[in-house]
Parts: sequence; C-alpha cells; structure tokens
Amino acid sequence: MSEPSRIGHATARPRTVVIETLPAPAKLYGRALAGVMKRGRAAQLPALRLVRPAAPLEADAIQRYARVCGFIPDQGVPLTFPHLLAFPLHLLMLTDPAFPWSALGLVHLANHVRLRRPLALNDVLRVEVEFGALLRHDKGQAFVLHTRLYRRGEAVWDGDSVYLKRDVSAYGETAGGTPLAPLEIQRDALQRNSRWQLPAQLGRDYAQASGDYNPIHLSALSAKAFGFPRAIAHGMWTLARAVSVLQPPRPLVEAAVSAEFKLPMLLPGEVSLWTARPSPGLHEIEVRDMAGDKPHLRGRFHLISS
Repeated sequence: MSEPSRIGHATARPRTVVIETLPAPAKLYGRALAGVMKRGRAAQLPALRLVRPAAPLEADAIQRYARVCGFIPDQGVPLTFPHLLAFPLHLLMLTDPAFPWSALGLVHLANHVRLRRPLALNDVLRVEVEFGALLRHDKGQAFVLHTRLYRRGEAVWDGDSVYLKRDVSAYGETAGGTPLAPLEIQRDALQRNSRWQLPAQLGRDYAQASGDYNPIHLSALSAKAFGFPRAIAHGMWTLARAVSVLQPPRPLVEAAVSAEFKLPMLLPGEVSLWTARPSPGLHEIEVRDMAGDKPHLRGRFHLISS
C-alpha cells in the first residue's frame, strides 16, 4: 500500500536552469533581504525549473544533521535529509525576480516526503525544483514547491512544500484533493510517546546543519523583528525529530511522511510527542505543548517497506 498522492500541478512548461555551483548562504539571504520592498504583483508563479545535476550525500553533512535531529547511525540516511539538498534551490526560486512576493514572511504550512528507493552515503543525486499549483487559503495565497531527486535517471525521493503568503488575494484550487487538504488522524487514539526539551540554541544548531538561517529561528532579537516573542524551532526540525523517534533502527527502503505545521514552538521550551499506530507500518503523530492540548505539528509517517 502506498501513501496517497498529495501533489498539486503546475500548468506552464517550465524553463530549465542548471545550477552547477550553489551560492553562499550569505548571498542567498542577501537576495531575500533585497526583496523585502518588492511590491506584490498578480499571483503568477515563474515557469522555472532549477536543476542541481550532482548533489552528493556526504557523510559529514548527514552526521551533523542526524546529531541535531536525533537520528542514529543504524537508521542510515534520514528520510528528511534530502530536503537540505534542495533548500538552496528553494531560496533561489523564492528570490527570483519573477516571484511575485518577498521571500521573507512566507509561512511554511505543510511538507510531504516520499522515499521511493533506498539511499546510501556518497550517492550522487540530481535535484530538480519547480513551482506547482496555486492554492486558495483563508489567510491568503498558498502555493506548492516541488522537489524531485534522481539517481542515474531513476526517481528516488520526492518532496512537496506548501507555503503561504498572508493577506493577499487568493487564486487557484481549494483545499479538497490538494496538498492543503487536512490530514485526517484519530486524535483521541494518540498517546504520549516522549517529551522533548528544546534548548535556546536549537534554531542556531539546526541552521548550521541545514543551511536554513531564517532570522525567526536564530535569536529572540531577530525573531521579534518578525513578530515572535522569542526564536522559534524550524518546522522541518520538528518533523525530522518525530521521524527519528519512530523509525526502526535500520535504513528505510520505501517510506512517506506528511506533516502540517501548526503553532510555532518557542525556544527555549518543552513539548511532547503523541503517537498512534492505526495499522502496521503507519504512525499518526502530533507534537503538542506540554499540557497536551495545542498542536505544533500534525503528521502521518508510513513505513511502506523497511
């Protein structure tokens, strides 16, 4: 049994640009800052595909990521790690002059990942990123960013990220049958699995491992500039941490995880992981506040084959 498809579709044939050398993170975030004053335009996403032709799964980078997110060596390449190979391309897409809004202030609503073939250290992968569908949201305009990874021409990993631009007119598909369709889980069946202590430096630690230096994650001072009382944890760290707890101590063969990012997790802080197993190989997930009431993340982790 496979995870249901939750993918939106772009309509225009994209122009392909090959990125042989990635820009330094400082240059990428410089592009983002330069776009702060960008005036909003009609919600039309660039027909653009960025390709990184040879991205290696480097042992040192994976070890740094695994250490921050809680994976152990026996679990092999973390399911969520390939997102990092695509993240610089995501920033390039979101700071492209044809992108209609500023990249700063976008909200990461959801992420859906599918591992199609086992991954191993030192694999060299082709990374392709392009925009998907525009989606209507009650708080503004949502859209999909697709990531596809290939090894010697074979598709091995897919990722779909859903973002929101607040307070603009919305066009496109409604939630039903799209990546914005709510995850249906049996919340009453969830039981507390573990508690997590979130240190103040967690955002900086994950930024160093992932390359995601969004200022809302780095310090109270930089987070306050964007309306948060303190720094908040990365949503992709939260998802990775949950997967690291639930994955068996062996490499994955085929798996999928879908997640919705709910309330931000303030740093430092403490949260709890709640889980249930409605069927063999399927885990339903919520990361909640310590009272067990308010969700920070809701997800479903499916071990299709491991």
